[in-house]
Amino acid sequence: MPNYLKQILHTQLFSILNIIFGFGTLFILIKYMPTTEYGEYVLIQGFIAVGGLVLSQNIYSYTRLHIPGAAIHKQYGYLKTVITIVFTGYFFIIFLSKIFNFEETIWQFFEIDITLGYLVLIILGFELINLEFMRFFIAIKKIYLKNYAQFFQKVFVLTAILILLNLNLLTLTNFLYLFIVSQLLVFTSFINALNLKYLIHSTFLTDVLRNGYKVAIPLLPIGLMSIALNYTDTLMIAKFIDKEHVAQYGFASQIISIAMMMIGSSIILTLFPYATEAHNKNDILLRSSFFLKMIQFGTILSLTLYFIIAINSHWILSILHLTHHYSNVASYLSILALFPFFQLLYNVSSHHLQLINLWKVQVYFAIFVMIENFILNFIFIQYYGVMGAAIASLIAYMTLSILYIFISLKHDNYFYKKFISFMNIHTILFGFSLLVSAFSIQYFKIYEASSSIILWNIVIITTLYILWKKYKTKKRQT
Repeated sequence: MPNYLKQILHTQLFSILNIIFGFGTLFILIKYMPTTEYGEYVLIQGFIAVGGLVLSQNIYSYTRLHIPGAAIHKQYGYLKTVITIVFTGYFFIIFLSKIFNFEETIWQFFEIDITLGYLVLIILGFELINLEFMRFFIAIKKIYLKNYAQFFQKVFVLTAILILLNLNLLTLTNFLYLFIVSQLLVFTSFINALNLKYLIHSTFLTDVLRNGYKVAIPLLPIGLMSIALNYTDTLMIAKFIDKEHVAQYGFASQIISIAMMMIGSSIILTLFPYATEAHNKNDILLRSSFFLKMIQFGTILSLTLYFIIAINSHWILSILHLTHHYSNVASYLSILALFPFFQLLYNVSSHHLQLINLWKVQVYFAIFVMIENFILNFIFIQYYGVMGAAIASLIAYMTLSILYIFISLKHDNYFYKKFISFMNIHTILFGFSLLVSAFSIQYFKIYEASSSIILWNIVIITTLYILWKKYKTKKRQT
């Protein structure tokens, strides 16, 4: 079995474990934490995402193109350089907010309680450093280290939150404290996995400053656009409706984020270093084949996840007794569960465009989609409420993925041929039949009958097994 496939399966296994433990934590939060506090937590997560992108300056986008295949001292030189740049910006922004006294304005804009400000900043600091370590391990093809660290963090958080619940101390503030402790544990595990000798003695690489921002700055609008598609809606729901609806929408979004994490981490991030190394060796055919593998594996996984969510969401919410405060979540999921497929197309094509040095067009697309998303959310939320936010973001995602995949195929004839060979009539019919079936399940409310739920789940498992057998047969023939 190829090493990249082992890494995909390893990451997929830990993604499933993370889902189990992560959903356990999520369930306790939404079940026992006041709805408004959970809504505030959703907004804090959005702030961390925005802050992480702005303060990381997207500079890792340059270094991850040069780390695969480089000498070890140079790999650590890139890591050291990125960390130095990121935390210089982090402390500088905090210093400015103190000097000019505009931190209260920031918290008000993001709808976050100012008393939680320092905790949020500490979480953001750990998020910045741990993310850079994760990106480094992925780039040097040691994604398993990230898998282990995230898994043990999930286990710790779930265990700690159960203790808080048992002691009747489960509040948002206490949860943020224990989350900081979990981040510290992840940080410690990463430090132990690094070669500190190389990190300390590595040289600060000035090419990151000279050339890095030529890559990073054009990608900032693209990164902000990705966050905007996941966060603009929740922020606008908070401003136009209330935090209780933010909590419901945030719960649905968390489930979809888990699905996108499975596809992004276990497939795209795992295979991208291999595609990058092939590109650096000027092996265009191998590069294209790895991008095609991302689409093949990701399409099957994203459509399957949509099908599972469409069938089981109502049923699971009823079993967990969450229909009282979160009764609308299943309806939101019927729309949001399509996000992973379009996110897949966007992710694959954007990574591909980075390798072939097409930056400007990505910036134009990002700005256009951000504006589109904001306008659609502004209009749809006021007319259709929270469902309007889901529909608006889905339209923006579809626009985004279609634009990116079109440009990506247009500028790479090898990738175009690989893509066309995959998108045959059988693949299209398979995907279309899955989506029609899933919409039918929602429309005719098939999910209300337990026998129908069991039957459709059996269909999914059988289909996956057939596809896997076909893939293995095809691999043996080639």
